Amino acid sequence: MIVMFDRSQTGTINFQEFGSLWKYITDWQGTFRSYDRDNSGSIDKNELKTALTSFGYRLSDRFYDILIRKFDRSGRGTVAFDDFIQCCVVIQNKHVEESILFVDVKGLLRSVVASAHIMTG
Repeated sequence: MIVMFDRSQTGTINFQEFGSLWKYITDWQGTFRSYDRDNSGSIDKNELKTALTSFGYRLSDRFYDILIRKFDRSGRGTVAFDDFIQCCVVIQNKHVEESILFVDVKGLLRSVVASAHIMTG
């Protein structure tokens, strides 16, 4: 995460950058808590599905199973806070990477998202 806030690309962050990182983490913490409906300290498949759906993602149940397997380090079928952040950032980055912008015949700018790559990545 430090890399995301290291504007000078020195491998370290200054106090202002740390403040931005801290706000980023606390915002994610609030988001995590709002979807951790049972206050277990982790997010299960249904809670993850609710969160990602509210973020605008429409993913298959099979894909949610893959996400749980990939980001569940405890082996309990749930995702902890830090893994939740990582999961969301990875999905967001994959979404951006897989977006292909093109101009159609009428000159309109359209965005096509190749979500199949997200599901298998």
